[in-house]
Amino acid sequence: MSWLTRLKNALNPQRLDDELAAELRDHVERRAEDLRAGGLSAAEADRQAALAFGNITGLREQSRELKLWTTLEGTSQDVRYAWRGLLRNPAFAVTAVLSLGLAIGANTAIYSIIDAALFRSLPLPQPDRLFTLTSNESDPAGMPPSVDATPFSYPLFVQLREAAAGSAQLALFDTPSLVEAQAFDTNSPYEDVTRQFVSPDSFSALGVPPALGQLFSSSEDHYPSPRAAVVISHDYWKRRFGGDTGVVGRKFIVDGRTYSILGVARKGFSGIEAGKHVDVWLPVTVHDPTILTTPDIRIFHILGRLAPGTGRESLAKRLQPSFQQHQETRSSVASGMSAAALRQLKQSRLTAQPGANGLSSFRGTFSKPLWILLVVAACILLIACANVASLLLTRSTARASEISLRVSLGARRARLVRQLLAESLLISLAAGALGWGIAYTGAPALVAMVATKASPVRLDLALDSRVLWFCGTVCSLAALFFGLLPAWHATSSAPMFALRHAAGQTGRLRLSRLFVGLQVAFAFCLVTGGAGFLFSLRNLAAVDTGFDAKGVTVLTITNSAPQHDRQLALMQQLRLRAAALPGVQGVAAGWMAIFSGARREQRVVLPGKPPSERQETFYRVSPGYFATLRTPLLGGRDFSPADNDNEPVPTVVNRAFAKRYFGNEEVLDREFRRDDGVRHRIIGIAANSYFGDLRHGPEPIVYMPMKPPRAFTLYFRSAYDPASVANMVQHEAETLGSGIRVRDVTTMDALVGSTMLRERLLACVGGAFAFLGLILAATGLFGLLNYSVTRRTREIGIRSALGAKRWSIYRLVLRDLAGITGGGLLAGLAGSLVLMRVTRSLLFGIEPVDPLVIGTALAVFVIAAAVAGGLPARRAAKIDPLVALRYE
Repeated sequence: MSWLTRLKNALNPQRLDDELAAELRDHVERRAEDLRAGGLSAAEADRQAALAFGNITGLREQSRELKLWTTLEGTSQDVRYAWRGLLRNPAFAVTAVLSLGLAIGANTAIYSIIDAALFRSLPLPQPDRLFTLTSNESDPAGMPPSVDATPFSYPLFVQLREAAAGSAQLALFDTPSLVEAQAFDTNSPYEDVTRQFVSPDSFSALGVPPALGQLFSSSEDHYPSPRAAVVISHDYWKRRFGGDTGVVGRKFIVDGRTYSILGVARKGFSGIEAGKHVDVWLPVTVHDPTILTTPDIRIFHILGRLAPGTGRESLAKRLQPSFQQHQETRSSVASGMSAAALRQLKQSRLTAQPGANGLSSFRGTFSKPLWILLVVAACILLIACANVASLLLTRSTARASEISLRVSLGARRARLVRQLLAESLLISLAAGALGWGIAYTGAPALVAMVATKASPVRLDLALDSRVLWFCGTVCSLAALFFGLLPAWHATSSAPMFALRHAAGQTGRLRLSRLFVGLQVAFAFCLVTGGAGFLFSLRNLAAVDTGFDAKGVTVLTITNSAPQHDRQLALMQQLRLRAAALPGVQGVAAGWMAIFSGARREQRVVLPGKPPSERQETFYRVSPGYFATLRTPLLGGRDFSPADNDNEPVPTVVNRAFAKRYFGNEEVLDREFRRDDGVRHRIIGIAANSYFGDLRHGPEPIVYMPMKPPRAFTLYFRSAYDPASVANMVQHEAETLGSGIRVRDVTTMDALVGSTMLRERLLACVGGAFAFLGLILAATGLFGLLNYSVTRRTREIGIRSALGAKRWSIYRLVLRDLAGITGGGLLAGLAGSLVLMRVTRSLLFGIEPVDPLVIGTALAVFVIAAAVAGGLPARRAAKIDPLVALRYE
């Protein structure tokens, strides 16, 4: 008989039973007719026919097994029986599914982010042939430290591209940035787009064809570019232009400059960085010519595709001579570079790394926190599994007589285990469905926690086979973990003793204690970790930034005036007009906003001394900057409207700069040079303040007078809300004309908060996981102690009848609580110390063995355990001795 027929019979067993019964009845009746025809009476013929066939029921079962897929039928019966059992116990089912579903959802949500950011390959042909170039030369101080690739200069890229001809195709990319754009003409609304400069041959190197129009070609591959053209992404084309095929050739204004739309990139390709979707690509040859000709300006990343038969190591060896020649050329003209920097420059090596996953600043910043959160989520899963296992053990105790009776009637142990595992599987499947729903909504929410308007994060969290496999594997392992041992233990009791209610109870209680002890250990680790992350965020938020952020609105102003003198005059007029508004306490201008990630850094050269080993921050500000931000001036004077860039440039330095370069000497009226030769004279000393990172202390800062800006930052101190400030400033800007416009509006508090995104993610998610783990552990403690009180009802009644006081009954239960939690807390303390050492680099102001963190976690856990144990203890103390003595 075919397997298809057996499967059909298994799906409809009632039809098969009816057919077998009719067939056997027909055979018996025919045999009886033959006997009656031979002369036997009807009764005797029926009896002889029945004797000839023997056990009719046995024959039917044998035939049934031949025509039925018995394993599938048994499984179907087990599932139906388990489903009815869960419906009869809705409180148990809901508790088990909810706790397990939350744990599975947390694991799946975090893994889906890890998969999208770390594992998923770029949507390009043969991504395994992609590579990124890196070197062991230290990154320039101005580069964001989170970018996970070495930056290179454009002249070096040109040399490497020529050296790699025939072995690989190289493509150049800068870091995507958010700029303003207008579609078609100046009357169109402004909008923010993500722009990226690329080498003109980047699309052909990566294998990206156009979806519409054409992409960059060799005609754009020299400066100045003969045509100002841009390529837009397919997603942006659909979102902004509705898929209009007539966009090719039309005007497109990006960051104040007019281009024409050359084409649309292929659907699915939105850049080489996980977490960032590029809207507009520009050829690098329209960039500032200084950037294209200066070998020390390293702001580009190189991604390439290997030619068939070429390996990464052989390519790196082929490119090393060109790279070394470039480094030697830099060292020969680098008069302002220290001996150590020159030595490192000459000894640097070039390597080719796998590039299938592209580049990612998000990956560099959040990979370690995400892995830690995944481990924490796995602890939540283990706690939930132990909790459900404990509940199943409690249920198996109530069903001990039923299971023992089945064993006495001949049921095989494996068959009973399979039936009990069916219940575990149903719970796991329901929890998996709930967890998938939680992950579907939770993963985007987690990504939104680390995204800002200035630095949006967009990960592709669509359904992926790896995420499905992960969720399915978690559900299967969870079902085995919390179902197998309770099922095996439930069928291990001797039938005779179990039927008398004399055995099986103690063993199951010991196993339940083990599961609850595991919950306590893991939960204490989670509470300690959550406390560490919360205290770390508190410590970081309490850092004295050196300025008063409260009440400061930060606006980005764009200025389309073509003349530089006019740009500077408009900026000064707007600042003065805004400062004269009622209720305004101070207005000042600066370059890009502090804590925005943008900065200019150069080396410092003191008279008669070699250049500094490191680069320092140079920041341009207007008069009134220190008063507006309430950063005290410790000596000298502030800038005046007459100060400009004429040498020696009047300069204000902060105390950290003065301490580093002049020690305890007087610094006013002292001079120094930048590594580009410009002289500076110190006219004032400001208090220390932070510029971009709260973790590493105040950095040396050099403040300079403002230059004519096309875009600048306006710091506006008042009691008004940001929207009102934007309206007021925009009104004043419109009266000045010349295209002055408010572009972005935020607050200083928001800028400072943007530096703590990683800490906020760990604190929020880690704290939520710690709370969930604490609730699950407390639930496990309550369930076990409540069951223990029920089991010892007669004992407690006898103690009460013999004169035991209520406090002694309380102490009896609480001693049981202490015994359960003691071992778990010791194991959890050891795990917590390991966890704090592993996460040390992510904590701020927290020691590896921090008494405050551990003490807080211990206090929180003791309170939760006291509440979980207090309720069963109170119930035990209220037991009536007369009722208890009659209790079975």
